Amino acid sequence: MSGFALKVVIIAIAVALLVVIVARAFRRVKPSPAKAASRRQRMPVLFGLVGAVLLAAGFIMALASFTSRYTHELLPMRIAAVVLFAAGLGTLLAYRNWYLETGTDAVRYRTVLGREKRIAYSDVVGCETVKSAGRERVIVRSRDGQRLSVDARRYDMSPVIAATPSTS
Repeated sequence: MSGFALKVVIIAIAVALLVVIVARAFRRVKPSPAKAASRRQRMPVLFGLVGAVLLAAGFIMALASFTSRYTHELLPMRIAAVVLFAAGLGTLLAYRNWYLETGTDAVRYRTVLGREKRIAYSDVVGCETVKSAGRERVIVRSRDGQRLSVDARRYDMSPVIAATPSTS
């Protein structure tokens, strides 16, 4: 396969994946009754799709650069392929691991690296809403030093805010 044909195939795959991501991002889906009853909130599916695209692009670039004859001109492409593959793998891992669950007595969450944590409402010493990079974030701090910071628009933190004592 010539270099030009390989580039055309890679660009066509990238454009097709981009169209799928944009179409999926703007599609509105009504939640099922089983999902509505669940209090567990996850990252948007867009994160998983972005991770899959990065992983696929890194794999295709690695396939193209590592299977051809080595020249010093291919070194930047090999480095970029490894970086894209690692970024896609990290994004998919974060999408799979992270969740937030607001209960009646505590907020439970799993970090991006997979550690499960719990902050009881009675242990909360501060719950504040701050503006960071143009987005409102809810920051919850506990007595033992745990800190949870989430996007106020994306995740429903109203049970946490209602159950914590007001700090004026």
